[in-house]
Amino acid sequence: MPDIDIDFCVRGRGDVINHVAELYGRDSVCQIITFGTLASRAAIKDVGRALEMPYSEVDRIAKMIPPPVRGRNVSLTQALEQVPELRKEIETNPNVKELMEIAQRLEGCARTPRCTRPASSFRQFPCRN
Repeated sequence: MPDIDIDFCVRGRGDVINHVAELYGRDSVCQIITFGTLASRAAIKDVGRALEMPYSEVDRIAKMIPPPVRGRNVSLTQALEQVPELRKEIETNPNVKELMEIAQRLEGCARTPRCTRPASSFRQFPCRN
């Protein structure tokens, strides 16, 4: 069946859904959601951005993560076992250590469309794995 796929901000979203449901009938309207998860490199980049680390440093660390094997991403734990340079970065640079610790807790978690939490709250982000 044909569909209309439009993303709306949380503010006013209910009004739009009600309008469409009234226009086309409640049985013709549904809401769906797509969940994605954070892969190892994406977790590093997202956490680096939240911690306001320089892009060049975060990108350099993300590039140390080995490429996917048979279509499966290499986890951060596996990368630490396989890449001595990455382990050395963690041992010598406290910012990279914090980046990796937070990224490991977020890796594999559902990615949210937007986050309103201040960057400082990521330091206490609970493990959801």
